[in-house]
Amino acid sequence: MPRPLRFQPEKWTTHFVTSRCIQSRMLLRPSRAGNRLIVGVFARAAQRYDVRIFGLCVLSNHYHLLIATPNASTLSSFMQYVNSNLAREMGRLHDWREKFWSRRYRASAVLDDAAQVDRLKYIFTNSFKEGLVKHARYWPGVHSHSALVEKRPLVGIWIDRTQGHLRGHEELALKFHQLPCLSDLSDAAYLDRMRELSRKAHQECERPKEFLGQKRILAVEPHTKPKITTRSPAPLCHAGCQMLARAFKVAYQAFVEMYKQTFEAFRDGL
Repeated sequence: MPRPLRFQPEKWTTHFVTSRCIQSRMLLRPSRAGNRLIVGVFARAAQRYDVRIFGLCVLSNHYHLLIATPNASTLSSFMQYVNSNLAREMGRLHDWREKFWSRRYRASAVLDDAAQVDRLKYIFTNSFKEGLVKHARYWPGVHSHSALVEKRPLVGIWIDRTQGHLRGHEELALKFHQLPCLSDLSDAAYLDRMRELSRKAHQECERPKEFLGQKRILAVEPHTKPKITTRSPAPLCHAGCQMLARAFKVAYQAFVEMYKQTFEAFRDGL
């Protein structure tokens, strides 16, 4: 199946982004050094590009990100910066010199308020729904649950490797913005809303029969390739309103047709 074209019809569209390690290997496995590097990369990228991050969870072999960007070009540049630097830093940490990501990231537009809340709830349950830990608060890796629900900031390290030399480092805190649909809330009210969403998300999620636990998670060899990997195709968009979803798909198809016509004209030298 060909990957979808980058398409953002409106300014400051929210996206749900997923990126997975090659062969689902555990190259993002939690560790004190790895967590700090991962947070540092996201924090540096957020400083560099005009983006708004709402949620993030980094599991051992993939991550999910809820983000808003002013246009498709900014999303592309931000993600290229994030994934290229994560590959270099985590590859160096785990002595992995091969291809790092399984494919280009997948970004699905989040079209309405209900979908924004749903995607953040989904992030809150990551690590719990997979049977890794008994609650997202216990995940030993990078998870926005700690910042959004527990008010524990995510602080990482950015290493300046300009011209191939270690030129120093700095500590950076990753800033999370309020969801657009909840942007009118005060900081205190937003914190209460995040705690409510986390509680509901964990209650509504089917509880796994058993959990792997922190010790076994941290002991996994990063080069490990799981025998079975479960994944589902990313939808083109997320929306609580099906009319919005259909309209988005129609607009996307029109964009694809225009892209094909432009490409053919360029190819033929017109």
